[in-house]
Formats: sequence, structure tokens, C-alpha cells
Amino acid sequence: MTALPAAALPELQELMDRFAGPEARRSNVVMMRLSDGPLRHVDELVDAGLFSSRSEAAAFLVGAGIEAYAELFDKAARHTAQIKRIKQQLRAEVTRALRNGPRRPGKRGRR
Repeated sequence: MTALPAAALPELQELMDRFAGPEARRSNVVMMRLSDGPLRHVDELVDAGLFSSRSEAAAFLVGAGIEAYAELFDKAARHTAQIKRIKQQLRAEVTRALRNGPRRPGKRGRR
């Protein structure tokens, strides 16, 4: 069975473009393992002619999931940015400490 022409289902084409993007835009390869249930659903989309490949169907489903959980991803992005800033601060502090050498306990300036 072949995929339906996109022009036959303009609404589906819009969703495909939004979530899966044209083939040329999907240039990153991601390997994943799926259990039988999710793979069956991916194959159903391909068998129904809605997508021409498992890759296209999976890209659509990933995009749809990201959009469905947009608020979660926004929160994750904010926290990730904070974590990156904290890591950069820690690296700077450690680098500074290593350059300055260890502090010797009990050594104070002479009076």
C-alpha cells in the first residue's frame, strides 16, 4: 500500500509539515527501540497510507508529543538553562581555586 497523496488530505499534510517536516528538513538520525505495542501503532499509520515510512510516522508522533507537552518542555528548558549556569559558575570557581593553589590552614598575615 502506498501513502495517500498529500493533496488528498490537506489537514493531514499541515500536521505532517508541522510535526514531521518535509523529508529534507529531517536530517538528524535517531535510533530508538520500541516495544511491540507502539511499533504496531507506527505500522498502522504506515499501513493506512498516512505516512510513507516508519521514520516519517515516528517523526510525526514525536512532534505531536512535544507539542502536547509544550508546557513541560518550557519548564525543562528553563531548569536546564539554570543548571548550565550553575555548572559554568562551579567550573569557574574550581578553575580559580586550582590556579590559586591550596589555602594553608593557620597561616595569617604577620602583625
